[in-house]
Amino acid sequence: MMELRHLTMVNWHLFDVADIDVTGHVGVLGENRSGKSTILDMAQVVLTGASRRFLRLNAVAGDSGKSRSGSKRSVVDYCLGTLGEDQRRRDEARTYIALGFEDTEDARPPVTIGMALEARKSDSRETVLALFVAVGTVLSSKDFIEQRGKSQFPAQWEDVRARIVAAVGEGSFVNHRDRASDYVREYMRHLLPHSSFGEQNASALQKSIVNAMTLDHNQTATQFVRNYILEDSPIGIKELRESIQTYHNISETIRKMRLRLEALRALRSVLAALEEALETKFREEWVAKRATWLAARATNLDFKTKRRTEMARRDAAAKELEFIDDDVKAIDKEIERLTAAIAEHDAKTGRKSLQQTADVAGQAAHRASADFKARMENIRRLEPLRAMCADGFEDFVPALERLLTATAGADIVGVSDEVTAAEKSFAASGAKWLPKIDEARQTIIAELSGLRGRRDEVLERIRQHAAGGARAYLGDDTELLCRRLRQEGMVPRVLCDIIEVAEPEWVGAAEALLGRDREAVFVDRADISAATSIFKEGRREFRHASLVSLNKLEQFRAKPERGTFPSIFRSQDPDAMAFIMRRYGNVRLADTLDQFNRPGRAIMKDGLYDDGLVRSHRWIESSQHKIGKAAQANALRSLQDQAEELGRIMTDKGKEAHAAEQAFAALKNICEGRNDLGACAAAFVAAQTEVAEAQARLDALDGAGDGGLREKKRAQQKLKEKRLEERKTQQKAFGEHDGEVRSAERRLGEGENVPGSELNLRVARSIYRKFFPLYSTAKGRAVYRDRLDAAAQKGFAEKHRAIAEKALKDANASDNERARIERRVRELLYDYFDQFGMSSQVGAESEPLREVKP
Repeated sequence: MMELRHLTMVNWHLFDVADIDVTGHVGVLGENRSGKSTILDMAQVVLTGASRRFLRLNAVAGDSGKSRSGSKRSVVDYCLGTLGEDQRRRDEARTYIALGFEDTEDARPPVTIGMALEARKSDSRETVLALFVAVGTVLSSKDFIEQRGKSQFPAQWEDVRARIVAAVGEGSFVNHRDRASDYVREYMRHLLPHSSFGEQNASALQKSIVNAMTLDHNQTATQFVRNYILEDSPIGIKELRESIQTYHNISETIRKMRLRLEALRALRSVLAALEEALETKFREEWVAKRATWLAARATNLDFKTKRRTEMARRDAAAKELEFIDDDVKAIDKEIERLTAAIAEHDAKTGRKSLQQTADVAGQAAHRASADFKARMENIRRLEPLRAMCADGFEDFVPALERLLTATAGADIVGVSDEVTAAEKSFAASGAKWLPKIDEARQTIIAELSGLRGRRDEVLERIRQHAAGGARAYLGDDTELLCRRLRQEGMVPRVLCDIIEVAEPEWVGAAEALLGRDREAVFVDRADISAATSIFKEGRREFRHASLVSLNKLEQFRAKPERGTFPSIFRSQDPDAMAFIMRRYGNVRLADTLDQFNRPGRAIMKDGLYDDGLVRSHRWIESSQHKIGKAAQANALRSLQDQAEELGRIMTDKGKEAHAAEQAFAALKNICEGRNDLGACAAAFVAAQTEVAEAQARLDALDGAGDGGLREKKRAQQKLKEKRLEERKTQQKAFGEHDGEVRSAERRLGEGENVPGSELNLRVARSIYRKFFPLYSTAKGRAVYRDRLDAAAQKGFAEKHRAIAEKALKDANASDNERARIERRVRELLYDYFDQFGMSSQVGAESEPLREVKP
């Protein structure tokens, strides 16, 4: 039998968050306004789905419990915590109420039924967010609230729904928010499984629940108590009884008053501690906000001071740059004047033409040297031809060896006759062998291209496998056939994908014996004709693929005999097992040679196979295995290894091809070039001689003097270099100061989370002004001055920031202490009211510092 075990209320009248565990028969007892009707009406609302057709809230407070107008309380009032016409705990609320049921015999899962509501004081009716039934768990308040710091708030309904679905699953959660009757019928299916849960029965249940909870027996609550609880007192000695009872009452009252006094004294001491904790909390929060504002102000002032200082330094650097630029312009004018004077003097003395002669000769020497170096570089690049031309190049290789040996260490200033002879001999031989060497080069390039194509094919198969396309372990023809069948709406299955080898020691023999049959393709029986037509039309494309004829497998669906080849396989596909039975059903498994030598077909674990006439070895590399997930993963790894190996070979072959290209180009240049090493050396020596002669004549003219013009020009050039270095220094300083100005302006203009920005300062001051009236200004400033004087930090911003950090920690600590003391206050109030009862509206859930009247 399903019994009520748990009640949950979030934002329901005076209960912010409450969980009540119940069991067996339950009575709801308490003084006026203690919440009895709140709990009963919560259960009434949940069980009726808040249907206004049946609801009779706070009915016991009415005259007879029969009229819905006996009390003005509504579901909206309960959600907002309405106490009077203008008194309510909340202006708007999100409310969760739920009842949890469990089976006393543990035969059925627990069930929670409940509602999610929203209400506002401006609306006369509540909004129903959910009428839910959750099977499999008993929900509590923690499922309906979210924690923000140290405060609790009702969670959004979508978040609550996600939590419930995560706990019970989508199939065990139902929400009938639009129709209360469907909701009632839904929970009747789980709570009253043996009863009919039609529309009429649901209405009857809702009406019965309301009548039962509102004591609707055509009599008032007073009449009900008098008739069914109190007994008649026909005794005539009433006065005696009253006197005795009065004496006992007075004695008991005195005793209780003493106990109450002691309890109230204990409560007063705890309340004093609570007051002190609240005083500390508000003081530290006030100090923290003030310190945050002052830290922001100090940091803001630092930024502005820094910006002002750096702007002054930047302006000074800019003026210095302007002065240096003017000085450099004057120096340039002087250099131009001296250059013109030197040119005029040189024209008179003939020095200009001599200088031009020396320059032209120097350029010729440079060209000869460059040609010599290029020729030597081409000879060095011929080195790879030694390996390329090892066979079939009998005349060419000796000439190449002679050239490489002769030019080793050759210098432009001393080219020997041996070098010249070796170069001429090689040029004559190389021209004859140039086409054949080009053919060898093209062969290397073709090999590289072939390797690249093979590697690209392997990488493409790996890519398609990773993308869910072609499977790496299948042949191209098989994969193409499967793709074509899928395009026609069929579901092809490959044998190696739908079978497993159950006995690992037979894996090698099984893979080898099946061979190409591992890629046999199956389709559904209804598709065999269409699949056969496709297979026939693509006979060239599917040359290495195979399609299973399913209509020939019906007679082979029997379970394989133990000790036969099909018995080592496992599959959920009966067609796959029938195929193996058809092809290999009479192949025996032989563990010894004696068993193998018996008549008929047989196979051993090492792959030795007898087809009934010929014996052979069946064996396949393990990397080529295809049956089962592990084998297919190995096939993929094998492809990856193959791609890596091809990549390494390609790298080596690429280097070889590059060297061959360079060697061929060098050979072509040597054979077709006009200037050999000897000619380059001769041109270089002649140019150097001409340079030396021209320079000697220039030195003679310089010895005669030019009136100090060149010396003055050099002095001006040095001065210019010095001033330019000074300009670099000033430009660097200008950039640094300008960067600091921009940085300070950027920090001042950033968002509210950047300490010291203008927005951060305004936000910090705004927050402080909100906290300003929450604590005594005189006391707060005195405390703050003492802490500022005691701070050890150097700058004001650091001092204020340290004060803020410590005040926040102290505020959090005092808030924790306040919460601990409040729990203690509630415990004392619970104990007090549990022992002495309630005689006012104040209860154990009241704010601890509000008026407490026992």
